[in-house]
Amino acid sequence: MAGKFTLNILGSASAKPNLNRVSSAQLLQAAERLFLIDCAEGTQQGFLRQNQRLKAWAAENHIQGLKRLSKTQLDAIFISHIHGDHVFGLFPLLSTMALTGRTKPLKIFGPNNLGPVLTFYKSFWGEKDPFDTEFVPLKMKEPEKVLEYPGLEVLAFPLKHAIDTYGFIFKESGPCLFKKEPYKPRSYAYCSDTTPFPELALWVKGVDVLYHEGTYMPTDRLKAENRLHSTVEDAARCALDAGAGRLLLGHYSSSIREEDIHGAYLDAAKSVFSNSFAVDDGDIFDVPMQFV
Repeated sequence: MAGKFTLNILGSASAKPNLNRVSSAQLLQAAERLFLIDCAEGTQQGFLRQNQRLKAWAAENHIQGLKRLSKTQLDAIFISHIHGDHVFGLFPLLSTMALTGRTKPLKIFGPNNLGPVLTFYKSFWGEKDPFDTEFVPLKMKEPEKVLEYPGLEVLAFPLKHAIDTYGFIFKESGPCLFKKEPYKPRSYAYCSDTTPFPELALWVKGVDVLYHEGTYMPTDRLKAENRLHSTVEDAARCALDAGAGRLLLGHYSSSIREEDIHGAYLDAAKSVFSNSFAVDDGDIFDVPMQFV
């Protein structure tokens, strides 16, 4: 199924939001579907701001047919782990969906320990929500398909962090045709909080776009190792080993000065993997079709 394959960055900070950034949240439009990946505090405001940016960006890049980013039209939510900077926006988002009259069932994917959190929400605030939520616990030890639509499949895989954490791959499947002309299937991998491990590059091998947390500068390698995070060089090395088309970096530590993110920080990534980008809240990345 041909369509847009577009990533919207709603949040790019780590645990401490600042005036320029909120914590982790992304929206992916693929196969005429809309997916939320992580849901930090401030995600709903990110929706509102992003719709304004998206309209201007689409006009500037002569892009037609992009869906408005509607909370009520989300097809699924993917939560990497239950640290607050990845999940604290979920309760208010679900509440707003109920207030705005959503009736479409919603799938929520996440580690097993997200289940009691959702049960807690449901028992206190969501008992009368007009839509059903289906929680799908993730327990795999290697990449495994967890969701499939016509033209698209989603895989989940474990990461190595302080608590159970998962990454996700979204990739087009089946005959990829646009006006009867074949094109290369597009793919996106999301790797949130993780310490480096050799299997990861194999699991995300060949993706068009790889998001990999780069919480720390190379000079903070010991801190990254102790906290089971990655440095920007670790992320770049994973992209290089995986043969990714493009690397997106985020989840910046508050210890990194804002002016260094697109300076020394990005330079460190580019020294390893040249096609690296340090994301900002509001960035939009479109994966174009490559005809074969």
